[in-house]
Amino acid sequence: MAEHTQLIDAINIRTAVRAYDSEPIDDDTARQLEMALQPINLISDLNIQLVRDQPKVFAEANASGHLTNAANYLAIVGPKDDAEARERAGFYAERVVLTATLRGLGTLWVAGSWDRTEAARHCRVAGSQELYLAVVIGHPKDHLAYRAKSYEELCEIQRTHRPTKTYEQFTAPMDDTARAAAPDWFRAGAEAAMKAPSAMNRQPITFSYNPADDTAAAHIDPAAGDEHWALNDLGIAKLHFQVGAGQGQWAWGDGGLFIHK
Repeated sequence: MAEHTQLIDAINIRTAVRAYDSEPIDDDTARQLEMALQPINLISDLNIQLVRDQPKVFAEANASGHLTNAANYLAIVGPKDDAEARERAGFYAERVVLTATLRGLGTLWVAGSWDRTEAARHCRVAGSQELYLAVVIGHPKDHLAYRAKSYEELCEIQRTHRPTKTYEQFTAPMDDTARAAAPDWFRAGAEAAMKAPSAMNRQPITFSYNPADDTAAAHIDPAAGDEHWALNDLGIAKLHFQVGAGQGQWAWGDGGLFIHK
């Protein structure tokens, strides 16, 4: 598994990739991803699976130009009717996304740009489970040129590739005085979460700091209008915050606390 310093590098260069090269994911890269998936599935009680060479899953999106050459995906499978599992799915699947980023692969969380029924035909979903979401994965378009870019160039692409909410919006439960008094680790965590993907790109998570017990909390913002995928996005944002903060651990749930260690 990637070390912390590598994961923050991945956060700093990860972007949503919609155009892919037609070159398939080779067997060696697939094995490396599968090796990353094994401990994550064990820890998370999920069944995240790599599915390769199934372009029919994205046929409509590829035909419309919304995606290009999308054919591979991470099938995110977990228990039915389990809110905590949906949050864990975001947290742990994003860990795989960052691992894939470090290997030069492109990724994209998808909520609507795929054929869920077709996707379910190519992965294992037990009767007590459901297919939550998918992450498109593959070689970015012109990936050899992409890999030739410097880390600084990739960071700049990440910084400018999409609009993002401000630090003040991400810490909306706090006032300016509270923000100024928050420790560096809190700001670093929130800034890493600002770079997190969300299923509908609405960034529906906010953070707050409590000086009384030196904890942070993560909240689902109902005003973002993304209730259906909010738990998944909560998990993604918590993973980014945890990596950015450097050390510590979250409690699951809306309003769950982060203890910095």
